[in-house]
Amino acid sequence: MARSIHKGCDDFRQTSGAARGRWLGQGATNMSRRQVLAAGLGASFAVWADRRLGLDRIFEAAQAEGAAAPGAPVLVTLFLPGGCDLLDTLVPVGQYGRYADLRPGTRVTDPPLLGTTGLAVNPALAEGLNGGVRGLYDAGRVGFLPGIDYANPDLSHFHSRHFWETGLITEDAAPGWLGRWLDHHGSTTNPLQGLTLDSTLSPVLATARAPVAALDSPDDVALQIWPVSGLQQRQTMAAWDRLASPHGSGEGPRAAYASARLAKEVADRLAPYATKNKVDPLAPKVAYPENDDLGQRLSRLAALIAQPLGVRVAAVTADGQFDTHDSQPEDLTRGLSSLSQSLAAFQADLEARGVADRVITLVWSEFGRRPQGNESSGTDHGAGGIAWVQGTRAAPGILTDYPSLTAFDREDNFRVTVDFRTIYASLIEGWLGTDAAEVIPHAGAFGRIPLTR
Repeated sequence: MARSIHKGCDDFRQTSGAARGRWLGQGATNMSRRQVLAAGLGASFAVWADRRLGLDRIFEAAQAEGAAAPGAPVLVTLFLPGGCDLLDTLVPVGQYGRYADLRPGTRVTDPPLLGTTGLAVNPALAEGLNGGVRGLYDAGRVGFLPGIDYANPDLSHFHSRHFWETGLITEDAAPGWLGRWLDHHGSTTNPLQGLTLDSTLSPVLATARAPVAALDSPDDVALQIWPVSGLQQRQTMAAWDRLASPHGSGEGPRAAYASARLAKEVADRLAPYATKNKVDPLAPKVAYPENDDLGQRLSRLAALIAQPLGVRVAAVTADGQFDTHDSQPEDLTRGLSSLSQSLAAFQADLEARGVADRVITLVWSEFGRRPQGNESSGTDHGAGGIAWVQGTRAAPGILTDYPSLTAFDREDNFRVTVDFRTIYASLIEGWLGTDAAEVIPHAGAFGRIPLTR
């Protein structure tokens, strides 16, 4: 007997990079012909581009574009994998009795209020610098988007995530929605224009033509041979330099030279951004949460945005567990705590670097959870989730209607109050300043929401 999508999470495992790569590769045309031009040692830097784009041009192009448009707007997307719950994240305290009836096993008590909106946030969202995400809301730097989803929600992690990543309600392989934007408006020579803070490319930034890149940290992109050090290390590196010098005409020597040159060139090009002698040129301007991978990635992203590298769109994935079928109070609190602390530090860092007015961050998840809690102190796959925009130029407040707690759809899920493609179209036009119809099919059929100011 098939397992209920409401109770099972078998397809969550299918969202692994390997599984999604196999599926997305089926039927792909231009994407399947992309070339990974470079991989730094430890797979910490990779470039997806046409094979004719040489590494010697990458950083020159990035610096040229950064210098030519130093005030260009940047859009960051931050994905919460698993389906973040709306009710326990943005709590409807104005209808607390009904909320408590729906969530007897997970309800949040005494959540911090959001003014007179009748809503409050999970206490974990008040953690971090200056009061975390709740503090950013109070400062007019966050606009919440409750009830976000699409019509007739699929409720599958695998499919819903693909829909959000591509901006298309289709199971066919396709470039990401911001990848398509880069295909229309990006550079043909600068892969750092579309940057994933991870070892693999975010599908949101997958393109058909424009070069894009993935980067863990410049600190990891270094040519090192363990465990040698001191004189042995210098002698070994000198030998590597000789290997990376052109020589030999046979296929084997040419391949060895190409590999050695590639690794050394990547390391050399990123060396100015890597820590040396305990001096980190990308050191954050504020304190990020300790031992937090999301905070580390956002710290690097803030620093790279501030460099003349031409970053225009970027993608980051949170580490929290938002697929909360059981033990939701513990897992959701843990995920939102990391998120709030990291986002608060990221915003403060951008402001300290003087680039905050250039950056809008969109936080999203592939769907919401069901209104009724389950018997495992958790919630199952549902519709009408939560997203938000963040930044000094983000429109503040509650920007979409909160779903009804009494009138559900025919599957007893929340009724969707805003289609996610409305948000995409609004950001493309209102923030990136281009025609949404180039990226979102039938963009005119979706409304627009003022998400920026």
